[in-house]
Amino acid sequence: MRQLNRLRASIVRRPPPPRWLAPLLIAAGTLAAATVLAAGLALTVRAGLFAELARLRQDLAVWVERSLDLRVRSVETVGRRRTERADLVRMLASLETEYILTVDLNAVRQRLHDLPWVRRASVRRLLPGTILVELEEYEPAAIWLSDRGPRLIDASGEIVPVGELGAFRHLPVIAGSGAPARFSELSALLAREPTIASRVTGAALVAGRRWNLLLDSRLEIRLPDHQPEAALRRLAREQESHRILERAIEAIDLRTEDWIVVRPMKRQPENGSSGGKAA
Repeated sequence: MRQLNRLRASIVRRPPPPRWLAPLLIAAGTLAAATVLAAGLALTVRAGLFAELARLRQDLAVWVERSLDLRVRSVETVGRRRTERADLVRMLASLETEYILTVDLNAVRQRLHDLPWVRRASVRRLLPGTILVELEEYEPAAIWLSDRGPRLIDASGEIVPVGELGAFRHLPVIAGSGAPARFSELSALLAREPTIASRVTGAALVAGRRWNLLLDSRLEIRLPDHQPEAALRRLAREQESHRILERAIEAIDLRTEDWIVVRPMKRQPENGSSGGKAA
C-alpha cells in the first residue's frame, strides 16, 4: 500500500486543457473524418452528393464556433511599414464581427493584395480568437522612365502601384524598354564595385543589350554588352589610381577591351568674349 501511495505521489498532474478546447478537438476530429470520407466518396459518388457533404461539413463548423462563441476577438498585423494604418483598419475591421472558423481567409488575402504597397500577404487563424495578418511590402529601389511616365520599381524590377513619387526623388532613375526586367542584374553588377555604385544616379538600357550609367548626375559611363563586370572593374582601378571620375570629363567609353576612351567637357566661353568686334 505504501508503494502504491508513493507511486501515486510521484505522478505529475498536468493542468486540464482549456474548456473550449475539448469540444473543439471533438469537432476537429469530426471535420477530419468528414474530409477523409469526402475524399473517398469523390472517387465513386456523384458531384451532388459530394457538394452536400461539403455543405454539412461547413454547417458543422458553424455549429461548433457558435456553440463555443469562437468569434474574432483581435486582428494582429506584422510587417507593415508603408501601408497606411487607416487603410488596414478599414479593410479588417469587419472581421471582428465574424466567427473565426468561417472567415474566408482567401478573400481577406485578396483584399490585402489590392493595397498599393502590399506585395504578398498571408492570413492565419490563431485559436481561439485571433486573426494574424503578415505583410510583405514592396521596397522602393529606382524610378523607371516608362512611355506612360515615371514609375516606381522595387529591387526585383516589379512596378510598385503608387502614384505620388515625390518622396523617392533620391532614388536612381533608369530608362529604356525592358529596363525593369534587367534591373536586378544591374544591381548585382554594381554591387561588385561599391565605390562606383555609390555615385550612380541613373542608368539607361541601350537596345536591350547593355547599360549606360550616369554618375553624379553629370558623367556618362558606357559599358559593353559582354563582360560589363570586367569593364566596371577597370573603371574602379582607374579611379583608385588616377581619380578619373574627378576630372573635367563628360563621358567614359569602356566598350573596347584594350583602352578607355574619354570625352572631355566642352570649355565654356569666357565672360565678355562674343567673338565680334568691340563697339
